[in-house]
Amino acid sequence: MIPSDCRIQSTKKDALYPRYDAIVIGAGIAGLVCGAFLARCGKKVLIIEQHSIPGGYCTSFKRKGFHFDAAVHHIGGCGKWGIVGRCLKTLGIELDFYPLDPMDHLIFPNFTIEIPADLDQYVLRLQDRYPSEKDGIRHFFQEFIKLYRATFNNEKSPVIDKYKNRTYSEMLDAFIKNDELKMVLSGQWGYIGLPPTQASAIGMCQMMINYLKDGAFFPAGGSQGFANAFFKKFIDFGGHSMLSSTAEKILSNGKAAIGVKLQDGKEIHSKLVVSNIDARKTFCELWEGNRDTAFVQRIKEMRESCSFFLLYLGVSEGADLTKLHRGFYHTATDASRVNDGWMYVSVPTKICSSLAPQNKQIISVVVYLEKGKYKDIADWKSFKESMIVSTINRLHEYVPDLEKYIEVKDAATPKTLERYTLNTHGAAYGWEVSVDQIGDNRLPHETPTENLYLAGHWTRPGPGICAVVSSGWGVANLIMEKENWR
Repeated sequence: MIPSDCRIQSTKKDALYPRYDAIVIGAGIAGLVCGAFLARCGKKVLIIEQHSIPGGYCTSFKRKGFHFDAAVHHIGGCGKWGIVGRCLKTLGIELDFYPLDPMDHLIFPNFTIEIPADLDQYVLRLQDRYPSEKDGIRHFFQEFIKLYRATFNNEKSPVIDKYKNRTYSEMLDAFIKNDELKMVLSGQWGYIGLPPTQASAIGMCQMMINYLKDGAFFPAGGSQGFANAFFKKFIDFGGHSMLSSTAEKILSNGKAAIGVKLQDGKEIHSKLVVSNIDARKTFCELWEGNRDTAFVQRIKEMRESCSFFLLYLGVSEGADLTKLHRGFYHTATDASRVNDGWMYVSVPTKICSSLAPQNKQIISVVVYLEKGKYKDIADWKSFKESMIVSTINRLHEYVPDLEKYIEVKDAATPKTLERYTLNTHGAAYGWEVSVDQIGDNRLPHETPTENLYLAGHWTRPGPGICAVVSSGWGVANLIMEKENWR
């Protein structure tokens, strides 16, 4: 287990270089991965982060001995063949994980489905429950895996062409007739933040197969331990960092990025800049050089994803949480309401008891908020208080006497997420994962602006820790090849 607070500090000011080979704005996971790979090949790399700790959404905080994960509750693709596992191995990072089995639960008002960690077992379980759909289930997952492999290998293939303009619901309709089964197969749509009638089939495929085939894992030490592992390796490779520092402008010689100006007016020059922050802010607020009009207009027209309300509870000894399963708690009673809201509940102390004082427990809840909610809220304090009450009331169905065991109560709103990440409206997944914003329709890593690159969930392949690890690694490879830095 990696200590969560070891060597997480800025580089001393007198040790900073006057010029860097690369500056990375934002110490989210993609920025950390990109920075680590560039530093690994001997380049002078600086990561600038406005928060006091690295990780972006993959961070943790402590309250009265309880260690809460801010937003990320488990990670996919951490096995030796998964993208995260391979990235860790390539960088020489050793990190312990707890494999999650069952991977998830889907709790509907009238029934519950347990999702095992093995895809073949899940298929058999669904076939046993819905025998009339046995062939449809088999053909659906065969097609799903075929599509996943094509997207993972970045292939131009007929299966991608077939689904690139289809929603997930449209794909389901081609294989499945039973409405309840469609509801089940759509039950994890919260991981990409867009209902199945709007979500890209490819986007859902990338998320679901990544979890169902490669597994879901909880990092030892929580999500901050995961982020810290990349940060420390970046430092070990000779990288520099400036935490609690905000990039105010990306410096320009007119057509190319040449460095960054900080909020205090300090200018730091570099050969290139990688932005791992909100893409719209990057080009509409930070970039001060000549703009590619069509590219900027495209960014202005793109739609950010939904945001969440998050509740964090520290619970004293004696609370019975056995009926509180990790997974999605849906309000939908039939397929016609599958787009309705949900909450995601996790009890991380069931996995890693050291996250709380002895015999005490943590409950974390994510509540989906419809897009547009941000602009409708005038009083954030009142909204936060009302959401705390309503969410705890929902938990009472599973833990009737919960209130008397709560020792720590904290919460985050979209306003909180925006404050810590600077994501527009607290967007949880960068751009929404719709048909017109996935694949080639998502922003590329290389921009029309010379020496300015993009990384993270605003770019390809999309949202989620596994995807942003892929993004950060991909940007680093692109830069190393283009600059001949290998």
